[in-house]
Amino acid sequence: MAASAFFPGMDRRSIRHSIRTHLNHIVGYADILRQESLDRGEGELGEAYASIREAALEIREASLAYFADPEGTGPFPPDKAGLERRIYGALYDIIALIQAAKRKFGSRPALPFLPDTEKILEAANEIIEIIETSLSSPSAFVEEEGYATASGKASPEGRALGTAELAPPSRCGSILIVDDDESNREILARHLERQGHRVARAQDGIEGLAMLRKDSFDILILDVMMPGMNGYQLLETVKADEGLKDVQVIVVSALDDTKGIARCIELGAEDYLPREFEPVILRARIESCLERRSLLRRQALYLAAVRKTARLLDEGLAEGAEYVRGLLPPRIADKGLKTDWAFIPSRALGGDIFSYHPLGDRRLAIFLLDVSGHGIGAALYSVTLMNIIRGQALVGADFGDPASVLRRLNEAFQMESQNNLYFTAWYGVWDEKTRELAWSSAGGPPAVLLLPGGGVERLATEGMAIGFDPQADYRNDRQVLPPGSRLYLFSDGIYEVTTRDGSMLGLDAFIGLLAAATRDEDPPPLRALAGMVRGLSLTGTFADDVSLVEAILG
Repeated sequence: MAASAFFPGMDRRSIRHSIRTHLNHIVGYADILRQESLDRGEGELGEAYASIREAALEIREASLAYFADPEGTGPFPPDKAGLERRIYGALYDIIALIQAAKRKFGSRPALPFLPDTEKILEAANEIIEIIETSLSSPSAFVEEEGYATASGKASPEGRALGTAELAPPSRCGSILIVDDDESNREILARHLERQGHRVARAQDGIEGLAMLRKDSFDILILDVMMPGMNGYQLLETVKADEGLKDVQVIVVSALDDTKGIARCIELGAEDYLPREFEPVILRARIESCLERRSLLRRQALYLAAVRKTARLLDEGLAEGAEYVRGLLPPRIADKGLKTDWAFIPSRALGGDIFSYHPLGDRRLAIFLLDVSGHGIGAALYSVTLMNIIRGQALVGADFGDPASVLRRLNEAFQMESQNNLYFTAWYGVWDEKTRELAWSSAGGPPAVLLLPGGGVERLATEGMAIGFDPQADYRNDRQVLPPGSRLYLFSDGIYEVTTRDGSMLGLDAFIGLLAAATRDEDPPPLRALAGMVRGLSLTGTFADDVSLVEAILG
């Protein structure tokens, strides 16, 4: 036979591997034919194939013991004649049983059994040739660590193809077998198909990769030693591919070295099985892989749902920010009053809001509120408060008296009745006729007054944040301002910024930055000023909403 050309010069390990290959083919096909005979009601025929399987297992014990020297250097057993009788007796029993099985076909429709029966016969003859060549030419052994095969690799089933019937699997999947040995592919595929799985086959790594990218598979059963793209390379390629990385990989190989097993696991294989294993073990590993595959799919669906929800939330927050922005007052560019503002909502959307509006008699109300917390609830609460103040809809409040406004807000909006939300506030009234600014504050940062001569003043009163204590009191403070004074209101998001050195920017540093920026004859607009602060941030973003209001009092 053609394979005999490989025998001279083979090391003992390679011969052991070749014998095991053909024995596993005999065991595998015999078990398949036994099961198919029973399915067709051919009990006598099934017994013949079961006997063939048992004879093959008898050969394995005798022949593999002969070549079992792990170093490949030990002497041959002295009782060569006894060894030959035992091995040849079992081989000829197999051939006789094959002929008996063929006779049992008779005129019945048993043609489907014939091709596989011939494969058993071919494997038996291959073993005879290997044994004859090695026993007659012991000097032909090459004691090397190299590893080669004569005519293929062992069946993925090995002795695993036991006579016990396997119960149907709890779930069925789509499985791709990649192995360069046709018999290996066929035996394993037929057993998996009998369990209800959809099975495809590829003869090498290149073909297997193409099939993986064309079709959807749950599990890849992979041989290691293949020409061209070997199993290691295919495994590495699959796990590096974003579209394939979740395919569960079971490596089935005759390699028995721990380094090869470790390499497969390191490359991402879910499991590793030797050629010889019980079919119930393979079934259990496949079901485990299918369960993991199902979990990965459910996880992917969950993550997709989370991403969709996050996207919808982001869109909702963006729409909410645009809604708030649309409620903000227009900028003023009059001779006696100029205003500018910057509103930069964070990703979470907070409760900042500000506005200014005329009160009559050349007076202007200006305020900034910051509701605790983030999200739609805080934003809607702040908008409600702004509309109440701007519409002067707070019963009992004198909107020309800042302390009166804060006092009535505190009485009307206690946190127990507002989902535990509270807010800070700064409210002022500018009288253009008298050039007097009156203000009152309830927690939060002070307003900053930059005087034309370079002075910097912080405008705040000792008022408690609104919503904690219904009996809290608020007072006014007043100051006459020279022409050219600049008033700044801002939320704490503009200065509660972690800088690149890990420290907090803080209120003092921000006020210093603000004063320095406005000393120029042509100071930057507020949005540019906010950009300067953001440039100092460790992340390049603001963690909270930023509101910044400027009023230049001419």
